Amino acid sequence: MVSPTTQEDIIGHGPPFIRANIRNNFEKEEEMKRLILACALCFVPFAMADSHGDLGLEKRQPDAPMNVTSVTLGEDVTSISAEGDMEGYGKVYVTYHLSYDADRSGGTVDGQGRGFTSEGFASGRFQGFWELVEGVVVMRNVVNITNGQMNLDVIKFNPLTRDLMVQAYILK
Repeated sequence: MVSPTTQEDIIGHGPPFIRANIRNNFEKEEEMKRLILACALCFVPFAMADSHGDLGLEKRQPDAPMNVTSVTLGEDVTSISAEGDMEGYGKVYVTYHLSYDADRSGGTVDGQGRGFTSEGFASGRFQGFWELVEGVVVMRNVVNITNGQMNLDVIKFNPLTRDLMVQAYILK
């Protein structure tokens, strides 16, 4: 007998009440993963406050200024797109999707980026939190990159000047 390998393979077998129970377990597992990530990222702002931002993490690359190409404001989500050159990733294109919390001065952020070099490309997805600090949007994201690397990115975007700076720290 071949054992099922995907969620749908597992859910597709058995009586309806068992399938519903299995589906609920998968949903709970995904919710738990998001909760663990959220809890882990909650400590980043406190760590940043101590030692003037020294997390004890090694920088992946020099700080990378990016050119903001668009800002799309929305009722529930604002999107910021940027491009620039990053050491190790080449020409990079990225979009940040910022969702608001209740007082609209912070919330969650997620998005994707692509980097292109003459050797090929890398792709990354990220999730994190953002807050408005003295008129500057500060994002803190965990980035999972297709080359196996994982970064903690601290991004500062000044809406008045359109300056956007990416600081990438090595997590893996």
